[in-house]
Amino acid sequence: MLAAERHSKILEQLKAEQSVTVSQLSLALDVSEVTIRKDLIKLENDGLLTRIHGGATITNFLPLERSFTEKLEERSEEKQAIAHQALSHIQPGDTVILGAGTTMMELAKLLRGLNDLTVVTNAVNIAMELNSQGKHHVILIGGEMRHKSFALVGSVAADNLRGLSVFKCFIGADGVHPENGLTTLNLAEAQINQVMMERARKVYVLADHSKFGETHLAKFAGLSEVDRIITDAAAQHLVGKYAELGINLELASSSLQGVTR
Repeated sequence: MLAAERHSKILEQLKAEQSVTVSQLSLALDVSEVTIRKDLIKLENDGLLTRIHGGATITNFLPLERSFTEKLEERSEEKQAIAHQALSHIQPGDTVILGAGTTMMELAKLLRGLNDLTVVTNAVNIAMELNSQGKHHVILIGGEMRHKSFALVGSVAADNLRGLSVFKCFIGADGVHPENGLTTLNLAEAQINQVMMERARKVYVLADHSKFGETHLAKFAGLSEVDRIITDAAAQHLVGKYAELGINLELASSSLQGVTR
């Protein structure tokens, strides 16, 4: 198990139980107590827990990750508009990566209008949507599936991705911050996002206006590492600020919000 996966599981257990012991974590994660102590030191240095004798306790509020279903209806019009805008960057015959998430699912639905794409994804539900279209070559990487997001993560997923190269990558983010960069709530998904970006020539981040100014647990990229961020019209007031930072913030047309398929 990679360190990022262990850290994620430690924090998940902390959220559930408020405190954990070194021996409890060592048994649950099948690693030595020495390794667990090193993990706890790292997480304490990051401000995510407080070490106590024999274990650790939670010190600050960690936002609970909601499931795909819970997120589905939230800001659906904005997500549809962002997906339509992202579609303008995809041409027939392209090779692309689609990350996990509700906005990415909206984009996957729109690919029905294109032909002969090669689409790599770590999201089981997105692979099923694309397969139902019967028009594209779909590559679903292996790995451990996260039930909240249907995303495949872990060392198997990362290794499989490293054997591939694509032209364009489309991923989401839970937080977009001028200084803190792009972040997500889950360490394992952050790791996969990093590898996805490495395997693409162009990287597009799809994030609605509510994600701006937010910082979450796991950073996966600085803003300068992506080619453009596509968001909805409500983020118009941020365009100038991000332009000063050299970041291309692209707005979806407000007329696309509420588009029916």
